[in-house]
Amino acid sequence: MSYTRLSTWVGLGRKTLIGLCLLTLAACATQGSSFQASGLNQLVLGQSTRADAEQSLHGRPHQVYRQLDGSELAVWFQGSTLATDAVYFRQELWLQFDAQGRFQEVVKRSHIPATYREQARSAAAAPTGSVTIEHPGTDMITILPVSH
Repeated sequence: MSYTRLSTWVGLGRKTLIGLCLLTLAACATQGSSFQASGLNQLVLGQSTRADAEQSLHGRPHQVYRQLDGSELAVWFQGSTLATDAVYFRQELWLQFDAQGRFQEVVKRSHIPATYREQARSAAAAPTGSVTIEHPGTDMITILPVSH
């Protein structure tokens, strides 16, 4: 085979490869923004804030729905498709925050592994009452939280 003929085949092969790569890239699509679902393990019910969630999940929510009572529903979403929905990847995480901005519950989770769970508030961290101690002879009092 001559040099000219070989270079023609190599050039044709290169153009075909570039064309296939461009076709493959054109068939890909992404939505939302990336986040790490493993960060859900760091969230504590009733204590973590939305800022804590953003830091733990390594990303800002894709959408935030503010309610009339001041609470928020924050949605983390990431999705990608290959070859127009022939192969797809999608993750969704919907977290509810109260009017004070504290994490209340996972409203919805889609394609988030079950190993990722929020932490329940510990009984020691949730005071249910208090005891007041007055110090005789002074104007000082001490208030101590009491848990069940």
